[in-house]
Amino acid sequence: MPAAVLAIFPYYRDYRYVVEEDAICIVDPETYEIVDVLDEGTYAPGPRPQVAELMLTDRERILVLDSIPPDFPRVRLRLRLALGAEIPPSLELHEFAPLVVDQVPKLGNFRFVVSQDQLVIVEPRDRSIALVLDR
Repeated sequence: MPAAVLAIFPYYRDYRYVVEEDAICIVDPETYEIVDVLDEGTYAPGPRPQVAELMLTDRERILVLDSIPPDFPRVRLRLRLALGAEIPPSLELHEFAPLVVDQVPKLGNFRFVVSQDQLVIVEPRDRSIALVLDR
């Protein structure tokens, strides 16, 4: 993987790639499936940075992360965990525990999945990623 790509997307370290015209196609080495396509627009600065639609304080982040047991089922997501990316419909989204929603009411409208070492908070209406928390 090119160092420039790893600097921006370190989670692709174990993946392979192929260049097609001006795009880098990220390939899963186990299935040879293309999991992402990075084109010139990926690196170009946009008119404004993408901002998370869900913001949590440090205390809220700790509460949320502590509420997920270490043995919670993990899923393998074959997509770039970026704000706005869509979670596949085949994956089950989980509700936050009532205790968490009582202390952080805004999470009542969101669902989550656990992928590797990250908690992915999802807007269930369109299954888009609202926030990614490192565990």
